Amino acid sequence: MEVAAVLKNCKECNRVFAHPTRQLCEDCYLRAQQAFEAVKKFLEENPRATVAEVAEATEVDVETIYEYIKQGRLSVVPKDAGLNCQICGTQIEKGRVCAKCRSELREDPLAAAASEAEMRTSGSRMHYLGAEIKRRRR
Repeated sequence: MEVAAVLKNCKECNRVFAHPTRQLCEDCYLRAQQAFEAVKKFLEENPRATVAEVAEATEVDVETIYEYIKQGRLSVVPKDAGLNCQICGTQIEKGRVCAKCRSELREDPLAAAASEAEMRTSGSRMHYLGAEIKRRRR
């Protein structure tokens, strides 16, 4: 079964392109991949570098570098990349949620279902993580 390509605008350059899953046109996708590879290579060669040093050396935005870290795509993380769990605030090395909160989310499916139901009834388009943060602050 073949997946149909959908016409859409590139998030980066706004050009119209067709692809079933990507949000970037081919040119922007290739540039994004080259930027990621540059950051990855620089960090492998300079594991003690700071985020600012990586950004300056690779000409990649600091926000983009932090996004790579949050996505867990980098095996070496800049020494000053301070990420915090979005639920409890504990410092983490990668991702958006610490291991403790992640395991609690897996172990407590009833709380997860209640958070999702609350989101639906309130008419909110907030993601699950936002609802979970709100639930824990009560």
